[in-house]
Amino acid sequence: MEFVEFTAGENDSGRRLDRVLRIMLRDMAGEGSVNVFSALRKRLVLVNGGKAEASAKVKCGDSIKIASFLLKKPVAERNASSKSPESKVFANARHECGSNFSLDAATIFRNDSVLLINKPYGISVQPSFSSDTSLSQIVAEEFKEDGSLSFTPAPLHRLDRFTTGALAFSLSIDGARVFSKMLQSGLVKKTYVAIVQGLMQEEFEWTDSIDDGISAGASSFHTVRVSRIPPGSNLQPSPSTAVTKALPLAHGSWNGKEVTLARFEIPTGKKHQIRAQASFHGFPLLGDKAYGGAVIIGREFYLHAIQIEFPSGNTLALPQKIQAPLPKEFSNFLNSALINWNGQLII
Repeated sequence: MEFVEFTAGENDSGRRLDRVLRIMLRDMAGEGSVNVFSALRKRLVLVNGGKAEASAKVKCGDSIKIASFLLKKPVAERNASSKSPESKVFANARHECGSNFSLDAATIFRNDSVLLINKPYGISVQPSFSSDTSLSQIVAEEFKEDGSLSFTPAPLHRLDRFTTGALAFSLSIDGARVFSKMLQSGLVKKTYVAIVQGLMQEEFEWTDSIDDGISAGASSFHTVRVSRIPPGSNLQPSPSTAVTKALPLAHGSWNGKEVTLARFEIPTGKKHQIRAQASFHGFPLLGDKAYGGAVIIGREFYLHAIQIEFPSGNTLALPQKIQAPLPKEFSNFLNSALINWNGQLII
């Protein structure tokens, strides 16, 4: 029987064999087309020349041989990667973000474990029906480690297509694990700024329930539904609980409408959380027509993830604060619409 041999890399080390094989075979044979447990039992997959258990932990340098007939895609097709900025993925990104899009220029921090970029307006984080490309594809293409069988750089959290600002990607399996654990433990603090309609004159802390999945029509776009949690409620926080802190920074007007530049912090992270809760409490994002905002010609809304904070001494060697400068279009709007804007954001 003919086998194709692969060598496990550093980012495969410590992962269960069945997990590594599922990712490999998904890429090379198609999702769900090979039963990993059956292949191991029938010795169609060998590790270091012998039979292995599905639960075995892969080590860096392990030889993994897979029967060639299981690999429907040519191996060369999987391993081929063009890291040239002239590739199709980068060409599509330039089309969506403007001719000057550059991943290098968007990068605001990078080490061996994590990449942070200043996400541009109008490009999706993950592939979608409405987008030719995505940031996950761009980063995977640029940073995919040739020596890894099961790890691909990927986004560590999400931003909406029309939201800009600080966005993190994993560049190693350790980066993915540690960053995700910090997120789940509430140790990563994200700060946003946005232009909202109305005169917000005081600081708010909104605690509501957010339910996902309200279809907005044939486009498959989904909004979320917000419902109030009564103040002083003794109910324990549930998976649907969303907490947003809002602080007004400056006021102005646009087309005769009062507008406010507001800072937002979200101790919880729900889909469309800032957009939905701000609207629910009477301050829809300007331009966010999905949540009741007035239409801005040529723009959806102004929402920017301006800062992300990490615990000191974290094992990923991330600085305590990383800031993402405002896009030029956002700054231009502030200069034209805010009557008391002095060019400084209070973080």
